[in-house]
Amino acid sequence: MIAARLLVALCIPGHLVAQAGVVRGTVTASDGTPLALARISVVGTKVAALTAPDGAFQIPGVAPGMRVIQVRMVGYATVLLPVDVRARDTVHVTVALVAAAVPLEAIVVKAEPAPFLPAMRGFEERRLRARGYFFNRQEIARMQPRAFTDVLRRVPGVQVLPVPGPYEPGEAVRMSRAVGITGGRPCPVLYYLNGSPFPVTGDVPINSFITPEDVAALEVYNGASQIPPEFNSSSHNARCGVVVIWTLSGVDTSQTR
Repeated sequence: MIAARLLVALCIPGHLVAQAGVVRGTVTASDGTPLALARISVVGTKVAALTAPDGAFQIPGVAPGMRVIQVRMVGYATVLLPVDVRARDTVHVTVALVAAAVPLEAIVVKAEPAPFLPAMRGFEERRLRARGYFFNRQEIARMQPRAFTDVLRRVPGVQVLPVPGPYEPGEAVRMSRAVGITGGRPCPVLYYLNGSPFPVTGDVPINSFITPEDVAALEVYNGASQIPPEFNSSSHNARCGVVVIWTLSGVDTSQTR
């Protein structure tokens, strides 16, 4: 006997019970693979059965006449199959289901951007409240700078001066600062690299150490009045201004692209 699960018995008048027929068959995928747990029902009645692991099913007690068999399974197109059920007879059917895409609602994932470094968590906070100049990775990329100092040229008060350099000519960064009756004169800046002081001595160009592709974010402060306490070093000369550099080598690069 073919294994099948009859979910609900068909209620038919007593005088028609002896005349009822049987619908028996198999359900497969379009490639012939048997489908288990497909649901077969007689449209307009409460009769339903599930296919066995070999795809077989059997529905007894079907009233005689032209009936419509519905075959449904998640991931496949529904099939409606007309069958002619004769009294005290068995109808054999074979149904092949065609796979169909199941539409799902779009899922929107929202997340707050993670900080690059523990020491860099205050970058956006300082950007909101400080009086300096701030550039993130996307803003720097849009500038298409060829050298790191090309970014600093965008900051008012920053002077990029040519210097001979130990191997080839380079560029040194200075801040314009009014001093005495002689007026303004160039004043060297103090660099911070990933939160730590990074003194550049003499006329060594900063471009020898940093390229635009290295930079994840940049903070520039003109003069002591703009410098946040965490970058106002007492052991290094910060009175002229501070350039704070956050590099990709010190951050999770997947969060900065």
